[in-house]
Amino acid sequence: MSHPSDAGHPTETIASVPQPRAEERERVVIDVTDEPTGVTEVTRALQAGAIADVYLRGRRPVWIGEGDDGPFIEEITKDALTLALHEHAEVFKMRKNGPAPVLLPTRVAAVVLARNNWKLPHLKGITSVPLLSPDGELHLKEGFNPATGWFYSPRIRIKDVPEQPTPEQIADAQELVVGKMLGDFPWMASSDLAQFVAALFIPLLRSMIPDPTPMWCITATNPGSGKSLLSRILADLFGIKGASWGSDNGEQRKVITSVMLESGAPVAVFDNLPSGHTIRFPVMSELLTSQVWKDRVLGRSEIVSLPNNLLWVVNGNNLTVGDDLARRSIWVRLNPDVRPDTRDPSVFAAGDLNEWLQLHSAEVLHALLTLLRGWVVAGMPKSNDHMASFGAWPRTLGGILNWMCLPGWLTDREAQMEDSDEDAFEWAGFLATWHDELGEREYTSQNLVDFAFAAATGVSAASSLSKVMPTNGDKIPNSKQLGKWLRARQGRFFSGYRIISRRDARQKINYWRVEGPSSK
Repeated sequence: MSHPSDAGHPTETIASVPQPRAEERERVVIDVTDEPTGVTEVTRALQAGAIADVYLRGRRPVWIGEGDDGPFIEEITKDALTLALHEHAEVFKMRKNGPAPVLLPTRVAAVVLARNNWKLPHLKGITSVPLLSPDGELHLKEGFNPATGWFYSPRIRIKDVPEQPTPEQIADAQELVVGKMLGDFPWMASSDLAQFVAALFIPLLRSMIPDPTPMWCITATNPGSGKSLLSRILADLFGIKGASWGSDNGEQRKVITSVMLESGAPVAVFDNLPSGHTIRFPVMSELLTSQVWKDRVLGRSEIVSLPNNLLWVVNGNNLTVGDDLARRSIWVRLNPDVRPDTRDPSVFAAGDLNEWLQLHSAEVLHALLTLLRGWVVAGMPKSNDHMASFGAWPRTLGGILNWMCLPGWLTDREAQMEDSDEDAFEWAGFLATWHDELGEREYTSQNLVDFAFAAATGVSAASSLSKVMPTNGDKIPNSKQLGKWLRARQGRFFSGYRIISRRDARQKINYWRVEGPSSK
């Protein structure tokens, strides 16, 4: 239903999109008198479209379900297949007196669903917004698009987007998004605004760019600064899949796989992580650089292979990252100069943003599509930005923001990486102290542990090194653990310092030294 304020505007908000009605199709007849014939006929019926909206995702058939939060992807089970064929087909067995209606035998259903060579349309995902194809075409038709592999089920129906937006239309669209909706957030720097605006274009470009995206980290210095409002914007425009943060690396893997198997939303949000939390699960590093995600399905011996086409977002106060996640993250930081609870929404351009979004989310989405169309008309210019492992995203998003004359995209990325990477900060301090106190001489990991433990050995750096050495919990590591940590970081730069190793093959010992910023 459209809102009164949307009257005359070429968009309207809708609660859901009717799915194609399989019951209006001609009902197929399936003979399951003997099991082999039944398996063949059921397989043929599914591949011929006897049931609407059946697709292949990974190696298993799925269909589009409709829930309270919108459409979702659901793997077809034996019972679900039996019910669907009961409702949409004529399943029978031959008896002495002729054909008799029956339910699909469980064994037949199980064998059918065990196939690995389906001839079904490949489903990349569900999109709640129109997608821009690589040739610059904006796909507005609802339903499955065989050319893109996406199923378009809009939360907000877009009736029209100007083919050739005028300068006035482009200016109005940018003012609505950047000036009115985002203008009153307490951005720490221009880069933070630019990087959130960039995130708003990712769900619209998923057909154009198949590469995985970095993780968007929304953080703030104070509760109530607007982190959840930024997530609310993503939810209202695109729909989000909310997910709980895992208690350990294995649990986090299960959460990721569950989200990717079931989500019909283009954005996954880990909301309200604990204040000061350090994100350091190795599985997140693996996820963010994987174009295809592979994992074992919980409770089964099956490995699924799924396209990694979601935007992954985390938010929380004073977040940091570890385990090499800094280079895989884009930061959006909020830093209010007054207590957030003292800010009066009535002085904001959009007033109370929660209320404003209810009335104007359709206009905002239309504005984003207008900007995207204007960028296409301008020749889809790209920037020279680069982030290893993330393909065309940095160049494409940089090109859109440059065309909008919105500064800040990735401009302080190095500083953000250093400030937010707790591991790098810790190791930079350790290596700087090591270099200052011990110079560039070589030591074994046992030497370093001894120095840290024994302040009375006469080595001047002993007490200083013990204060900055990375710990195993709250304890100084043993030589084996420290050696493992050093090997994992050899050659990597930490604020200009890096670890250099030399292997003594005869003694089978590794020697370590720190090369400082001024070393050649």
